[in-house]
Amino acid sequence: EISACLVGSEMCIRDRNKIRLKYIAGFVIGALLFGCNDSESDLLETKVYFEENSVTIKASGDDVITHDLQARLSFKSSSPTEVTYEIGGASAVEAFNVAHGTTYELLDPSQASLEVTSATIEAGKIYAPQTTVKLSGMADIAEGKTYLLPVCVRSSSLPVIEGSDFTYLVISKPVEIRTVGQFSSNYIKIPVSPLSPFTSVTYEALIYLNRFNSNNTIMGTEGILILRIGDEALPGGHNDWMQIAGNKQFHSEQEFKTGQWYHVAFTYDQPSGKAILYINGEKASESSWDTPSFDLSNGGCFVGKVKGFMWGERPFNGYMSEVRLWSVARTENQIKQNMLSVDPASDGLFAYYKLNGKDLTQEGGVPYIKDASGNGKNGETDVRFKELDEPVAIN
Repeated sequence: EISACLVGSEMCIRDRNKIRLKYIAGFVIGALLFGCNDSESDLLETKVYFEENSVTIKASGDDVITHDLQARLSFKSSSPTEVTYEIGGASAVEAFNVAHGTTYELLDPSQASLEVTSATIEAGKIYAPQTTVKLSGMADIAEGKTYLLPVCVRSSSLPVIEGSDFTYLVISKPVEIRTVGQFSSNYIKIPVSPLSPFTSVTYEALIYLNRFNSNNTIMGTEGILILRIGDEALPGGHNDWMQIAGNKQFHSEQEFKTGQWYHVAFTYDQPSGKAILYINGEKASESSWDTPSFDLSNGGCFVGKVKGFMWGERPFNGYMSEVRLWSVARTENQIKQNMLSVDPASDGLFAYYKLNGKDLTQEGGVPYIKDASGNGKNGETDVRFKELDEPVAIN
């Protein structure tokens, strides 16, 4: 009897647990269904937004540029919808920069005006009438800089789609490089001190090859950290691959061609140990290093050839422009957005040679290339200059 009673108790407990589980399952399913319906109703709610998150505007000479804007609804409304437009400020630009990893500047609000600041989307329609943004003073904006003009849309009767309630006009004046440095057996010596070794570093240059040599020196310090094209010891004897060499080395496997402009870069971020090669703003190869620092003064830091090197000077044959040495590791976005020009006041820019034919000076009777960064790193040189029929273009 005692045994039967215990068995009966266990069966009662099991039955009660089954009932509880059914109630819990029912509650969970009901909550999920309610949540799904709530989410669905939110998705089906009529809202106001811009279709374009951003639009690129090139200031190519005209002093006044206009651009049409048009807000819209996610679904038709049975009643008219009033929308208003206004030009955003610095906080909107900061939000864009954070989201996209950019460093764009707010366009001076005095250079922008809206044709109308309000419009009506008629009942049964989706689009508002177009309005025009007028941009003035475009002929005078700085070449190579990118400005941002945020415009937001609001409505008193309907909500907006967060994140699409702004459209951004990305405004820049294209950089035209028509004078470049000519290298065959020419060089620039970058003055660096052994007292200031580089922990993180970035090399950058625009290059155009006329022909391939066995080693085509772009920039750096031989035996320590040098960026070049064409070490015949590379697999298959590829003298058309890019390589970083010295204490450590690795290479990309993209074949370079003569008669074509490229932007090339190397970065080493000491805290993470990441070493990266870039071609035209895109990551081409990557390695992991554990080097604490580089003494780029050891034997001399050169552009174009390794002057006086005992085993041959390894000259670059072609043209160069926008040669930059940094004491920081630039990000992929920073490299991609500044291939043809960069702000000379940028953080970490150690030496900057534009090679535009205007940066040659004399010091003690010796020709030097002026350092555009303002850091006084004028480089001893024998470089010549070449006028191009067409401006530098990266394909």
